[in-house]
Formats: sequence, structure tokens, C-alpha cells
Amino acid sequence: MTHPTYLGTRMAGKKRDLVIHFDEQLGKVIFYSTDVENTAAIRAKEFDGVCPEVAILREGSADEAEMKLGRLVFSLIDLNSATKIGIRDYEAEADRAREVFVAECEQQAEAGDPDAQHQLSMELRRKAMKDRSLVVLARAEALLRMSAAQGHAGALSILESWPDLKAAAERRIASGLSGDA
Repeated sequence: MTHPTYLGTRMAGKKRDLVIHFDEQLGKVIFYSTDVENTAAIRAKEFDGVCPEVAILREGSADEAEMKLGRLVFSLIDLNSATKIGIRDYEAEADRAREVFVAECEQQAEAGDPDAQHQLSMELRRKAMKDRSLVVLARAEALLRMSAAQGHAGALSILESWPDLKAAAERRIASGLSGDA
């Protein structure tokens, strides 16, 4: 039995979204094309998503772009599934990439870059909750405030809800009290 492929199609001029589902029991990666309206609630509720810029994908050859996007899809499936596809150790690669990203943000934040300060603040807030560290949370807040003081839109937006975010992080940290809390 053959199954039709509808990737990248537009039905009657309507914008469509691509949903990728990994069925762990069947061992299949399933691609769904659906009206953009059907994913509005998901996009509003979930984390901002991974957003590779098309311009970056176009910098190399078509083969390189396809490999980058394929690697990204496989890594996201493995990082978010109980059963791994297991093509690579994407978790270790993600950890290494995060370390490089944080190191770059550290340098740029120290030089006063508001975007780097904002990005590093978000990473440190995540780390503070994972490691249950009030010291790291305080540094995340300081970087957020520095970025907001320079007018960074993302930092300004997060700063509005910072009291609630900070309180939630402090409760999580207090619930485990490991690290340097």
C-alpha cells in the first residue's frame, strides 16, 4: 500500500504547517501537513521553537542544507522522545553545542551585547533551576536587567513577568536544595 506525500503543498492558496510526529511504537516518523490555523494553539502555548534561518541554510550547497535540516529533525526527535532513533548521540552533541553557545554568549555579554546578555540570562535561569542554584538565578536576573536597560525587546518582555518567573524558580530551587542554594 502506498501513501501519498503532501510535504510543502499549499491547498487552495492556504498556508500550511508541517507537523513531525515520531511514533515510537511503530518506529515511524510521520509528517502531517495541516492548515496553519490548526497549529495556532500549539504555537501560542509551546516554547518558541527552533528557528533556523533560511538564509543560513542557503549559505552552503543544497546537500549541506538538507543535511543540516535532517540533523536538526533527528536531534529534536531524539531529545524529546523516550525511545531514541539512535542515529547519533544527539544529546551529547546538544550539550556540546550548548557549551559553545554559552561560552560565546559569555564573551559577548561581557562586552555589553544586550542580545547576548538576554540569551545568557535565559540559559542561566534554566541552569539555576536544573542545578537548584540561587547564585546562578541571581546572575540570570542581573544579566536580564542589563539587557533590558539597553532596550532589548525580549528582555523587556521577560522582565515584566520576572517576579512570577523568579518566584517559581525559587520554589523549585527550595524544593531540592542541591547546588549552592
